[in-house]
Amino acid sequence: MAHKGREHGYDDGQRRGVEGGQAMSTWKRLLVAGVCVVLAIGVAACKQAAQKAVEQATGVKVEDDGGSVTVKTDEGEATVKTGQKLPERFPESVPVYEGTIETASSMTAGGTETFSVVVQADDDLDTVKKFYLKEMPARGWKVQMTLDTGTGESRGVLITAEREGLGLNVTLEERSGGKTQVTLMVGSK
Repeated sequence: MAHKGREHGYDDGQRRGVEGGQAMSTWKRLLVAGVCVVLAIGVAACKQAAQKAVEQATGVKVEDDGGSVTVKTDEGEATVKTGQKLPERFPESVPVYEGTIETASSMTAGGTETFSVVVQADDDLDTVKKFYLKEMPARGWKVQMTLDTGTGESRGVLITAEREGLGLNVTLEERSGGKTQVTLMVGSK
Protein backbone atom coordinates (compact mmCIF):
# COMPACT_ATOMS: atom_id res chain seq x y z
CA MET A 1 0.00 0.00 0.00
CA ALA A 2 1.36 3.42 -0.96
CA HIS A 3 1.96 6.08 1.65
CA LYS A 4 -0.87 8.63 1.71
CA GLY A 5 1.61 11.48 1.02
CA ARG A 6 2.45 10.07 -2.43
CA GLU A 7 -1.11 10.82 -3.53
CA HIS A 8 -0.24 14.48 -2.97
CA GLY A 9 3.07 14.36 -4.85
CA TYR A 10 5.67 14.08 -2.09
CA ASP A 11 7.77 11.25 -0.67
CA ASP A 12 7.39 9.42 2.64
CA GLY A 13 10.17 11.38 4.33
CA GLN A 14 8.87 14.86 3.56
CA ARG A 15 6.54 16.94 5.71
CA ARG A 16 4.25 19.47 4.10
CA GLY A 17 3.89 22.94 5.58
CA VAL A 18 0.74 25.01 5.61
CA GLU A 19 2.00 27.88 3.44
CA GLY A 20 1.90 27.30 -0.29
CA GLY A 21 2.50 23.56 -0.05
CA GLN A 22 6.16 24.19 0.77
CA ALA A 23 8.07 21.65 2.85
CA MET A 24 8.46 23.00 6.38
CA SER A 25 12.15 23.06 7.23
CA THR A 26 13.37 21.72 10.52
CA TRP A 27 14.69 25.20 11.41
CA LYS A 28 11.23 26.70 10.90
CA ARG A 29 9.81 24.03 13.18
CA LEU A 30 12.63 24.74 15.62
CA LEU A 31 11.79 28.45 15.67
CA VAL A 32 8.06 27.77 16.08
CA ALA A 33 8.82 25.32 18.86
CA GLY A 34 11.07 27.88 20.58
CA VAL A 35 8.36 30.53 20.53
CA CYS A 36 5.80 28.03 21.80
CA VAL A 37 8.11 26.93 24.58
CA VAL A 38 8.73 30.53 25.70
CA LEU A 39 4.98 31.00 25.97
CA ALA A 40 4.62 27.70 27.79
CA ILE A 41 7.16 28.73 30.43
CA GLY A 42 4.79 31.44 31.65
CA VAL A 43 2.08 28.89 32.35
CA ALA A 44 3.73 26.64 34.93
CA ALA A 45 0.65 24.54 35.68
CA CYS A 46 0.32 23.55 32.02
CA LYS A 47 4.04 23.27 31.28
CA GLN A 48 4.26 19.50 30.81
CA ALA A 49 1.12 19.35 28.66
CA ALA A 50 2.33 22.26 26.53
CA GLN A 51 5.79 20.70 26.19
CA LYS A 52 4.27 17.43 25.00
CA ALA A 53 1.99 19.27 22.56
CA VAL A 54 4.96 21.17 21.10
CA GLU A 55 6.91 17.93 20.67
CA GLN A 56 3.98 16.18 18.97
CA ALA A 57 3.11 19.13 16.72
CA THR A 58 6.65 19.81 15.54
CA GLY A 59 8.44 16.49 15.80
CA VAL A 60 11.23 17.98 17.91
CA LYS A 61 12.47 17.08 21.39
CA VAL A 62 11.95 19.65 24.17
CA GLU A 63 13.97 19.54 27.42
CA ASP A 64 13.18 21.84 30.36
CA ASP A 65 15.65 22.08 33.25
CA GLY A 66 13.65 24.76 35.08
CA GLY A 67 15.91 27.64 34.05
CA SER A 68 16.07 27.09 30.32
CA VAL A 69 14.40 25.11 27.58
CA THR A 70 16.33 23.29 24.86
CA VAL A 71 14.67 22.28 21.61
CA LYS A 72 16.57 19.58 19.68
CA THR A 73 16.23 18.37 16.09
CA ASP A 74 18.41 16.36 13.73
CA GLU A 75 19.77 19.65 12.34
CA GLY A 76 20.73 21.25 15.65
CA GLU A 77 19.33 22.70 18.83
CA ALA A 78 18.09 25.97 20.29
CA THR A 79 18.16 26.95 23.95
CA VAL A 80 15.75 29.54 25.30
CA LYS A 81 16.16 31.18 28.71
CA THR A 82 13.65 33.62 30.19
CA GLY A 83 13.49 35.77 33.29
CA GLN A 84 13.05 39.29 34.63
CA LYS A 85 16.66 40.44 34.47
CA LEU A 86 18.96 41.03 31.53
CA PRO A 87 20.23 37.75 30.07
CA GLU A 88 23.88 36.77 30.41
CA ARG A 89 25.96 38.09 27.49
CA PHE A 90 23.32 40.75 26.66
CA PRO A 91 25.31 43.31 24.64
CA GLU A 92 26.42 46.20 26.88
CA SER A 93 26.20 48.54 23.89
CA VAL A 94 22.39 48.20 23.84
CA PRO A 95 20.78 51.01 25.85
CA VAL A 96 18.10 49.73 28.24
CA TYR A 97 15.61 52.35 29.40
CA GLU A 98 15.07 52.65 33.14
CA GLY A 99 11.95 50.78 34.25
CA THR A 100 10.63 47.37 35.21
CA ILE A 101 11.88 44.44 33.14
CA GLU A 102 8.71 42.47 32.39
CA THR A 103 10.40 39.68 30.46
CA ALA A 104 13.86 38.96 29.14
CA SER A 105 14.98 36.00 27.08
CA SER A 106 17.89 34.70 25.11
CA MET A 107 17.87 32.05 22.41
CA THR A 108 20.91 30.26 21.07
CA ALA A 109 20.60 28.38 17.78
CA GLY A 110 23.15 27.52 15.15
CA GLY A 111 25.91 29.26 17.10
CA THR A 112 24.13 32.63 17.18
CA GLU A 113 22.40 34.24 20.12
CA THR A 114 19.29 36.42 20.00
CA PHE A 115 17.98 38.51 22.90
CA SER A 116 14.57 39.96 23.68
CA VAL A 117 13.81 42.34 26.56
CA VAL A 118 10.50 44.03 27.43
CA VAL A 119 10.66 47.02 29.80
CA GLN A 120 7.75 49.02 31.25
CA ALA A 121 8.93 52.64 31.47
CA ASP A 122 7.19 55.30 33.56
CA ASP A 123 7.93 58.01 30.97
CA ASP A 124 5.90 59.04 27.92
CA LEU A 125 6.67 57.76 24.43
CA ASP A 126 8.30 60.98 23.19
CA THR A 127 10.75 61.05 26.12
CA VAL A 128 11.70 57.40 25.59
CA LYS A 129 12.07 57.93 21.82
CA LYS A 130 14.42 60.90 22.38
CA PHE A 131 16.50 58.77 24.76
CA TYR A 132 16.99 56.01 22.16
CA LEU A 133 17.70 58.40 19.29
CA LYS A 134 20.43 60.01 21.44
CA GLU A 135 21.86 56.93 23.21
CA MET A 136 22.03 54.53 20.29
CA PRO A 137 24.46 56.62 18.18
CA ALA A 138 26.42 57.52 21.34
CA ARG A 139 27.00 53.79 21.87
CA GLY A 140 28.07 53.12 18.30
CA TRP A 141 24.72 52.07 16.81
CA LYS A 142 23.94 53.37 13.31
CA VAL A 143 20.21 54.10 13.15
CA GLN A 144 18.81 52.65 9.92
CA MET A 145 15.16 53.64 10.26
CA THR A 146 12.71 55.38 12.57
CA LEU A 147 9.00 54.79 11.96
CA ASP A 148 6.22 56.49 13.93
CA THR A 149 2.84 54.77 13.79
CA GLY A 150 -0.65 55.50 15.03
CA THR A 151 -2.17 58.60 16.55
CA GLY A 152 -3.66 59.67 19.86
CA GLU A 153 -3.64 56.94 22.48
CA SER A 154 -2.50 54.27 20.03
CA ARG A 155 0.99 55.45 19.13
CA GLY A 156 4.10 53.46 18.51
CA VAL A 157 7.66 53.86 17.25
CA LEU A 158 10.00 51.37 15.57
CA ILE A 159 13.73 52.13 15.48
CA THR A 160 16.16 49.80 13.70
CA ALA A 161 19.94 50.02 14.00
CA GLU A 162 23.16 48.12 13.23
CA ARG A 163 26.51 47.83 14.98
CA GLU A 164 29.47 45.48 14.42
CA GLY A 165 27.52 42.55 12.96
CA LEU A 166 24.49 43.03 15.22
CA GLY A 167 21.00 44.22 14.41
CA LEU A 168 18.76 45.99 16.94
CA ASN A 169 15.02 46.63 16.79
CA VAL A 170 13.54 48.97 19.40
CA THR A 171 9.74 49.01 19.53
CA LEU A 172 8.02 51.63 21.68
CA GLU A 173 4.31 51.40 22.49
CA GLU A 174 2.38 54.10 24.30
CA ARG A 175 0.52 52.79 27.36
CA SER A 176 -2.13 54.37 29.55
CA GLY A 177 -1.07 56.80 32.24
CA GLY A 178 1.73 58.27 30.12
CA LYS A 179 3.83 55.09 30.30
CA THR A 180 5.71 53.33 27.51
CA GLN A 181 6.45 49.69 26.77
CA VAL A 182 9.94 49.20 25.32
CA THR A 183 10.73 45.99 23.43
CA LEU A 184 14.36 45.34 22.47
CA MET A 185 15.30 42.60 20.00
CA VAL A 186 19.01 42.18 19.27
CA GLY A 187 20.95 39.52 17.41
CA SER A 188 23.24 38.75 14.50
CA LYS A 189 22.16 40.45 11.29
